[in-house]
Amino acid sequence: MTRPNLIVSILHLLGIVTLRFKPVPRIWATWLMAVNLAAVAFLGRIEGQVAFTVAGVAVLAMALIYQRNRFTRVLGICHILWVPMIAWLVWRWDSIQTDPTLATWITLMIASNVVSLVIDVTDVTRFLKGERKPFYAW
Repeated sequence: MTRPNLIVSILHLLGIVTLRFKPVPRIWATWLMAVNLAAVAFLGRIEGQVAFTVAGVAVLAMALIYQRNRFTRVLGICHILWVPMIAWLVWRWDSIQTDPTLATWITLMIASNVVSLVIDVTDVTRFLKGERKPFYAW
């Protein structure tokens, strides 16, 4: 089987998440994408630039993994990039809280990403224990 190019892989992932997921995971994944992509509204701040860059790198990493493994539980490993970002944002909290809108977004993003990381640890663990069959397809 030929691997799709990177853009096609990203579109496949987006399609799977928004069209093939069951309702609750679909709502969750859509929320997660929205809260992370809200970084665009804060590109004038270093926090927005970092969050946007981390989200972009995570999406590219997921697309590369998807090309090799399809939609498997190992995709969650890409969210590991959030850990240093979250630590850095917490470290910068005094500066962040001076802007209430920024602070609200970052609070929502951190809370959402931490919940996702818990789910990701479970998924990656299941993958490492042998659960490697793709569970969604485009």
